[in-house]
Amino acid sequence: MLKKSNLVLKVIFTLGVILMLCACSNDTNTKKEQDKAGIKANVEKGTETRQISTIMGEVEVPDHPKRVVVDWYLGQVLALDLVPVGAPSTLTDYGKFLEPLVSDEMADIGTEGSVSMEKVLGLEPDLIITWDSEAYENYSKIAPTIIFDSSSYNSIHEEINAMAEILNRKDEAKKWLTEFDHRVDTAKAKIKDVIPEGATFTIADYSFGKNIMIIGDLGERGGMAAYRLLGLTPTPLVKREIIDKKEGRLDTSWETVGDYMGDYIISMKSEESDKIDLPKVWTNLDAVKNNHVYEFDIKEFFNGDPVSALYQAEEIADKLVEGNK
Repeated sequence: MLKKSNLVLKVIFTLGVILMLCACSNDTNTKKEQDKAGIKANVEKGTETRQISTIMGEVEVPDHPKRVVVDWYLGQVLALDLVPVGAPSTLTDYGKFLEPLVSDEMADIGTEGSVSMEKVLGLEPDLIITWDSEAYENYSKIAPTIIFDSSSYNSIHEEINAMAEILNRKDEAKKWLTEFDHRVDTAKAKIKDVIPEGATFTIADYSFGKNIMIIGDLGERGGMAAYRLLGLTPTPLVKREIIDKKEGRLDTSWETVGDYMGDYIISMKSEESDKIDLPKVWTNLDAVKNNHVYEFDIKEFFNGDPVSALYQAEEIADKLVEGNK
């Protein structure tokens, strides 16, 4: 009887040990699975969002934004092979070089400076890129918002790389900038033997009113294209009064326009400017008499984004070559 009891105890003990070992094994496996799940969760979370340092502080943005809304910097985003889901209509109305690059799926959110927050909200963006610090609070209630300022960058390369950092599209930036450099070099080579040494250029715009605007090199109206990309030389007064002061443009009267004019004039034209009866102070300019005035559509040359500037540089080069024949 005693032997039988000892045998039962041994069996019970053995079963207990086996159950304990199974439990430990299960705990270990469970822990391993939990660890794996935890690592996976951390990796996934890490790739879902990133922190971007901005003038408004740290902003958490999607790692790969797909539904982007812009209220100004359309060209910079298009350069990175991303079509925003929404942008103001003025960016394509006065950005005809950009128009072929967008799709019908890009919604109109209003006009620059008068954006419909309701339309932006309806687009369900995952990122908003704006120039407007005053609109930041309202935008940020809809989606993560970045304030972008192109004037804080010294070159198109810096500007595109900064936007690539926001959108996490560095490979696209490298590809676009390589093509950009090649096309700019090609345009410069075209005019190398066309422009006389020491010749000066002025960009003038009277397409929107009675007075005339003289343009600097900050981007708009072909300024970036002519002076920075093609390396054309401004007149001393344009350089001193506009470019050196980092101004985009200067409004002047027709009476003083001759003081700013160079050997060549790049002029903006529109339906309104075609109706203007140009004064003698203009028609008596040497550049006008020598047929050195080259007119360009304001709807192609208004924007100063990198994509538009590239097309503008190529068009200026082509017209200068054509005018030299």
